[in-house]
Amino acid sequence: MRFSINMCRGSLVDIIKLAEEKSLLIESIEQGPINDDMINIKIKLLKDNEIHSVDSFVNSIKELNSLNTCDII
Repeated sequence: MRFSINMCRGSLVDIIKLAEEKSLLIESIEQGPINDDMINIKIKLLKDNEIHSVDSFVNSIKELNSLNTCDII
């Protein structure tokens, strides 16, 4: 599964730590700026990850800040 994450506050390291907390395996990850206040992170998770862990990961990203988004791409 591939996700595009727009984060208001946080970093690439925060996403990696969150994935580790949810026992998710990352295949690839990249970061790019949107503007001074937001960053865009594209993450590809391995197919072996459990669906409930992925759902929990997405919800956790959105709970970090109300301006964060996480969409499947």
